[in-house]
Amino acid sequence: MAAYVGIDIGGNSCKMAERSGSGLRLLAEHMPENMISLGQVTSPQTMTTFLQGLRKEQGVRARQAVLVLSSSQTFFRHVTLPKMSAEEVTLNLPYEFRDFVSGDTGEYIYDYAVDPIDNARDPESLSLFAAAVSRSFVTTYEDILNKAGFKLKSVIPAPMAFTRLLNERVKADPSLADTNLVLVDIGYSQVVMTLFKGSHYEASKVIDFGCNEIDAAIANLKGIDAYTASSYKYSNFEDVLDSDACQAVYDRLAIEVSKVVNFYNFSSQDKDVEQMYFLGGGAQIPQLTNTISQAIDVTSLGAAALLPKEAAGAENAPICTLAIGGLLEGEAM
Repeated sequence: MAAYVGIDIGGNSCKMAERSGSGLRLLAEHMPENMISLGQVTSPQTMTTFLQGLRKEQGVRARQAVLVLSSSQTFFRHVTLPKMSAEEVTLNLPYEFRDFVSGDTGEYIYDYAVDPIDNARDPESLSLFAAAVSRSFVTTYEDILNKAGFKLKSVIPAPMAFTRLLNERVKADPSLADTNLVLVDIGYSQVVMTLFKGSHYEASKVIDFGCNEIDAAIANLKGIDAYTASSYKYSNFEDVLDSDACQAVYDRLAIEVSKVVNFYNFSSQDKDVEQMYFLGGGAQIPQLTNTISQAIDVTSLGAAALLPKEAAGAENAPICTLAIGGLLEGEAM
């Protein structure tokens, strides 16, 4: 079987997951400043050099890559269509994204996965998880990864990477199949909250601020630039994460997360959110996750409870969750 590596390139860090003899190997590397802007690579050559160095220095042996795309890099929708053939779906998908994509719809690549649960409920319609991504975006990353020593085999939106993880979780414990849970992925510039019932995707919401707000608070407090402040955050230099300035950011984020959970509960037809999982770089800041947990009356869990046992105890597990989902997706091809 071909060896795969799952790759998740965020706002300021690159995460990889590959299978090794001892289980899953997880890597998370801080990227040079301003490498990514609005989900786009600012310098393909610099990104290529960075990935080449990461692959060689860390001894990444897998070459077949699955790239996981964030909400700023792809459009993802849960759509319901009349019953139709695969050929008809291919023809109709661009129209499902006409209100979202800009420019010529032919400049995008479209793909879908059938939703077996909703289709079983209504066999007269066709329920799909559909995605659209810029063709030039994929071409750029394909070229970057190829030059860095990888071969891009697939790109998948983050909700499908999470679905892959949750499928494995439900297989291991079928009693979780009906559990309403929300994944709180606290990234650099945004927080993405994704609601699932068991392993079935229900909805997602993006909160437009993230750990960069903590960097800004530290920078203002210490009189330094934001990039240096980020290193203070990672090491909790001089207990800066316990400062009033950072606590104010935690409180703001807790309010926004609480609003989303309350909306999900209000919209639910059967039961409220029962579990909340913290993922991403922000999940490694206990002051932040504790503040959110105290504000919301939901069982709060870390990434370890979501991931395969072979990855649950890894230091980088919270930040590498999507990369692990990408790895599992590749291995399922």
